[in-house]
Amino acid sequence: MSQTEAQKRAQQKYNQNNKAKRRLSSYRNSARVFIRSYASDEDLAELSQLMQERRRVNKMLRRLDGIRDYVKRPDFSEKTHQLQVLIWRTPAELLADRQANGASDVDWDSWFDAKISPRFNKEEPVVELKRHGHSKFYNSNRAFDILDWLY
Repeated sequence: MSQTEAQKRAQQKYNQNNKAKRRLSSYRNSARVFIRSYASDEDLAELSQLMQERRRVNKMLRRLDGIRDYVKRPDFSEKTHQLQVLIWRTPAELLADRQANGASDVDWDSWFDAKISPRFNKEEPVVELKRHGHSKFYNSNRAFDILDWLY
């Protein structure tokens, strides 16, 4: 059965307004087809490991909300002795900020490779706790625990 012109326009409008939703749906469907029809035992083992890692990252992302709640409290600065909290969604965002805004005499790529890359997955959020010009970097779970203890 063929679509009317109004249905075609409505479909085009929906597609235009829901690109991200349609893309996610397509990825989800492709993953299901691959798993159901083509995946070997090795593929399934790899996918299982990837899913486990993604669950860990998702948990850390949820903890960021708790960190933001602490920072928004009116007495946060007083109770934490002027602690500054910076949240980086990924380590790459931290590196990009340092390259753009950090001291020009520092090799930020080498610093990143030595201090950040070994400790953080590329998808893992990084929380920077900064006081008196000194920074420490933590994953969101550890940073939340530290703020909880300080508070």
